[in-house]
Amino acid sequence: MTITVDHVRELLNSDSPDAALVMVGGRPKITTTPAAEDGLLVASRADLWKDRDAPPGEEELRRLAGVLNATVAELGG
Repeated sequence: MTITVDHVRELLNSDSPDAALVMVGGRPKITTTPAAEDGLLVASRADLWKDRDAPPGEEELRRLAGVLNATVAELGG
């Protein structure tokens, strides 16, 4: 399964500063306890908010989803 714009949006909109996107069994999952998950950490909420003042628009969300999918593919996740 691939990382979608909805996954990226959910991560960015999370109220938890510890939220992260992980791949568990080949499926993307948003969690607030990434250390407790048995999966591959893809990105944290803090990573995606770094150097941002406002939420990204749809085009940027699509770009981020593409980058995260490419990262997972390179890591073999």
